[in-house]
Amino acid sequence: MAQESLAPVAAITNLILGLITIAMSNRGDTKNSHKSFSALLIGWTFIFLAMYHTVEALLGQYYFETYPTAIDLGLFSYQGIVGADILVLILFGTDTALNILMLVMALHIPKDLGRGKLWNASVIATIAIYCILVPPIIFIGGFKLMALQEFIWVTVGVLWIHTYIRGIVLEHNTGETKYRSVSKASAILLIIWIGWQMVWWLSAFTFLNNEWFVSELVNQVENPPIWWLVSINFGWSIGAIAISVLFAGEVFRSVKRGMSVESWIVFGIFFIGFINWIQDYLLLDFYSSCIEGQCEESSEIFELINYLTSGVLIYLIKPLFLVYLMVQFKIVDTSSEQNRNLMRIMILLILLIVSSSIIELIQSLIPIPQMLSGSILAIGIVFFIGWEEKITSKFLSGGSEDDIESITGDGFEDSMLKNTSLVFSFVVFYIIIMAVIFANAGV
Repeated sequence: MAQESLAPVAAITNLILGLITIAMSNRGDTKNSHKSFSALLIGWTFIFLAMYHTVEALLGQYYFETYPTAIDLGLFSYQGIVGADILVLILFGTDTALNILMLVMALHIPKDLGRGKLWNASVIATIAIYCILVPPIIFIGGFKLMALQEFIWVTVGVLWIHTYIRGIVLEHNTGETKYRSVSKASAILLIIWIGWQMVWWLSAFTFLNNEWFVSELVNQVENPPIWWLVSINFGWSIGAIAISVLFAGEVFRSVKRGMSVESWIVFGIFFIGFINWIQDYLLLDFYSSCIEGQCEESSEIFELINYLTSGVLIYLIKPLFLVYLMVQFKIVDTSSEQNRNLMRIMILLILLIVSSSIIELIQSLIPIPQMLSGSILAIGIVFFIGWEEKITSKFLSGGSEDDIESITGDGFEDSMLKNTSLVFSFVVFYIIIMAVIFANAGV
């Protein structure tokens, strides 16, 4: 399965989910301003992901294929083609916005680490200043500066790992299930944001990923600076450390209290690490050929494994888990009829998109005729529509009282919530304008 077939699906899915989430964030019979702000963060995360994947799909369609690691590590240079440069710069700007969004989310969900109007105003101002200053600095100073944002990943990982461990320990010591809700939310957020890094945990610990990294470095025109290498190693480490902590925590909890859905998810990602380690081991000859300056063609099966592991986590699991987070912890109020109808649309969309994507993934492994796959999808659509009410009711009733109460924090004034959306709207416009200006200037 080609990456470009997943990117457009992810773009459309995230765009619709983002619009619905933002619409629901300020509606409901029992308004909670902290949860409204959390819903806005998730809604705009969807929008920026949609923007990112749209540009990614356009690049793959008209210029060249890209991959997330290339953006995060700054492994790009100006192409000298205005259209391609505009798209690449938009990718960098969008990734910058997603990084600061991730950090702000870590400061607010599940627990708000600050309090008061000054704290809330500072957070919104920081988002605006960061998104205004960082993209031009990267565009002028060189794309490798992007790697410094790996320290944001480390900070976010430390915050959520600390919250997860604290929840597991307190649940064990006190026996109160409310602490499980806190650890569960932290685990889900870690998987949403750095899950695609977690699947390479064994390669990171055994240093096999260094072989790939060296094969990339030999193609660089200039020797990379030390700070760039340090940043990258910090970024890689946090994914491996996070999944190791989650695995240990879920094993401990499973022994004491039994398995949960979250436990199975963590164990699944941990197991994928072995598959990706085997892949890296089998690719050692390929990496060696690149180091020697004569890259061999990599097998399509290895590209497929990437899409079935980290690719699925990036394109499909991320939006699915964000919706799960909103519903399970009642970040959006689904008690009103209007919000409930919007949530039905959201759930049906997720079910249909995931179903169609799974069928495409199966087709990439087994040559199933288009007629048969279309029939299977049609059957799925009929099933989802027929059972829509029961599926929605089951989905919306999943959250416990502990889950609902675990998302807590300081309140936001209505004017501040409106300013948040205005800031993010401005950031979208600003990223595009900056990309057009710098690409045409030929910096």
